[in-house]
Parts: sequence; C-alpha cells; structure tokens
Amino acid sequence: MRCRACAAALAASALAACAATTAAPAAGDRTAKPAPAAPTTFAPVQLPQQARGFALVNPGFESTAPERASGPEGWFTFQHAGDKSYAFTVDTAEPRSGQRSVRIDYIGPEPYGAIAQAIAAKQYAGKVARYSGWLRTKDATDAGAVLTIAAQQSGAILAHNFMADTPVKGTTGWKRYTVTLPVPAGTERIEIGAMLQGKGSLWLDDVELQFDTP
Repeated sequence: MRCRACAAALAASALAACAATTAAPAAGDRTAKPAPAAPTTFAPVQLPQQARGFALVNPGFESTAPERASGPEGWFTFQHAGDKSYAFTVDTAEPRSGQRSVRIDYIGPEPYGAIAQAIAAKQYAGKVARYSGWLRTKDATDAGAVLTIAAQQSGAILAHNFMADTPVKGTTGWKRYTVTLPVPAGTERIEIGAMLQGKGSLWLDDVELQFDTP
C-alpha cells in the first residue's frame, strides 16, 4: 500500500513532466488497449471567460464526438509510468446527470491513473481558482480518489491541490467536491481533473471551474 503523500508527489511529478514536453502523457481509451508507444501531442485550449466561470470543454462528458487517442473530447488521460494499469471509459451507466460520465478502473499494478483538461491561464494569476466536480467510487482503496488542480509554468508545478487530506475511499454515491487554489504569479496554464490512486473505480461528472478575487 502506498501512502497518500507518495501518490500525490508522483502525480505532481507526472503533471510537470507532461507540461515539460510537447507530447501528451500515456493515453487510455475505452477499449483498454495497451498505451501507444508514441504519445499524442496535446496543447492547452484557449477558451472564452464567462463571468467568473470558465467554459470548460465537455464538462459533463456528454460529447458524442469520436474520442481522440488521448481521451474524450477536451480531455487527456495518463497514468504512472509502466504497464497499462488504468482503463478510461465514457460510461452511460448511472451518470450523475445527462447520459454519460467518465470512469477510471484500476487494472494494475501502477499507483495512479488520471484524467485532466488544460487551460491557458496567464490572465488568472492572483485570483483563486475554485474547481468542483461530482465523484462516486467503488472499492477505492490505498490513497483513494481525488479531484486535482495544478498551476504550471514552463513544465514546473507552481502549486497544486489534490485533496490530500480528504480522499474519497470505499464505495460511495455521487457527491460534489470542491478544491481551491490561489493562482501564483507566473502561472501559464492550469490543469484540472480527477485521479484514482490505487485500486477500485472512480467516476467523474459535471465539473465546473471559476476564478474569484481573493
């Protein structure tokens, strides 16, 4: 069993590694095929601001657009290095709302798998990012399931919040969780998403992101 701090540190390192290259992290897909040898190129998406909220791409996973190699429309998936250990599926069974949610399943043996969306964020430095999403879990063990948010600059993680003190474990129904992050000066992009640390299954649906004045 790996500790929460270890899993969070590994995940933060993975996010930094993703931002440091022009290629996306190892991708998952709904058929759980082995990850491609060559990662798919991924670039942050510049999106319009809507009042205090931010217009995320496909926030409820309702898009029926064909999935890219790196994940559902607007999202990319990744795991800790090694053999494919997490499967990512757009799931039509028991979504929180609409017809779909996204599911992460542990298939072993690496310590975490995650889904994320990146946004250009230079204009939000000095504000407080507030990221919310609905999670449910089945048999989540080890360090559990969490929402993730990280501020990055030139491949380095400036700040992050991975719900280290309040991970979701066991089998739970849909519940809304919120994490906040003061956006440091120099932030170039923000990544939001969810991560399963260890065994079990995690569902994510209906995510929201807004930026508040401190």
